[in-house]
Parts: sequence; structure tokens; C-alpha cells
Amino acid sequence: MSKNNWQVSKLNDICDVRDGTHDSPKYQASGVPLITSKNLKDNEIDFDNVNYISEIDHKNIIKRSLVENGDILYGMIGTIGNPVVVDTHKMFSIKNVGLIKFDKSDVNNYFVKYFLQSSRLNDQITRMSRGGTQKFVSLGNLRDLEIPVPPIEEQDKIVGRLDSVQEYKRLLLKQKSLLKELFDSVLYKSMNGEMDR
Repeated sequence: MSKNNWQVSKLNDICDVRDGTHDSPKYQASGVPLITSKNLKDNEIDFDNVNYISEIDHKNIIKRSLVENGDILYGMIGTIGNPVVVDTHKMFSIKNVGLIKFDKSDVNNYFVKYFLQSSRLNDQITRMSRGGTQKFVSLGNLRDLEIPVPPIEEQDKIVGRLDSVQEYKRLLLKQKSLLKELFDSVLYKSMNGEMDR
């Protein structure tokens, strides 16, 4: 695969890069989930451990940071990274989370997501991240990330290959979990037998 036709661009030149609210809306017992960096896990949004805000606060936040399916969320404070492609019908707002939107047909959102998970990107983030005990990346830093962009056809091929690798990884992890269960059961269905004697 030739890289002669790859173009290095800043993320903000190929996507619309924003972030969530910086305010601290009042939390309540129920309402609209407010997603932060801690809720981006394992390529999904974790809605089990969230704070809730009022619908009025939600409407104010989405004036600037409306999240739609196909967008990418990226942790910017505390837990940096863990990009997630949004795929949910749930209504929610975001706080201190990068929001990457796609308005061009020549950029594959999953290609960008995979690049945001790469070691090359992590090297850039490490150089940019600031803060003491709680690391953070600014919106300006996120917008300035450099990403090599091939033609859309090559992006699609790369995404297909990486999807296959991800599925293989998922199956290996599942097998590892099943083997551990088998190991534990054999170690314990044997210890119990000895103790019964």
C-alpha cells in the first residue's frame, strides 16, 4: 500500500473538533446523563455510573455540543483518550470530553478513531498533556493533532483490516476468560474431592 498519496493534516482541518461544557451543572437524582471521560470504556459509553442533570441544562449544553451518532468522543481530562464512536439512541450531554464531528465524505470516522488509539497518536498526546495528578489535553491541542490521511478507499480498507483484528482480539480475550474459568473449576470440582476423603 503506497503512502505517497497520504496527506498529513491537523485533526481540525478534516473534522469539526469541539468539546463539552466546562460548567458544572447541578446534579440531580434522575434526568439526562452527563458523560465525562470516566464513562468512555472499552469502545462504548458506560451509562451505569453517571451523574444526571436537568433537561434545561442539557438543552443549554447541546446548543454548542450536540452529540450525534457517528461522532467520536475523546477523554480530555483525567482519563485521556479511549475514543468511542457514538452509536446510541439515548439522550445525553458531555462535560470535558472532546467531540469530533464529521461533515466530509472523504473521512472515515472509524479510521480516525483507530488512529486516535494508535501509539503514534499517544506519543503526540503525551507531549501535549499537562497537569499534575490529573492530566488534561486542551481543545487547542486536540485540534492540532497531526493525522496522516490516505484517500477514502484506502481508509476503508484499513478500517476493514483493523475491524478483523479487533474481532480476533475479542475472541482471544473470551477464550482466555473461558480457560481461566475451566482452570478454576478443575482446581476447586479436585480440592473438594481431596477434602471429602
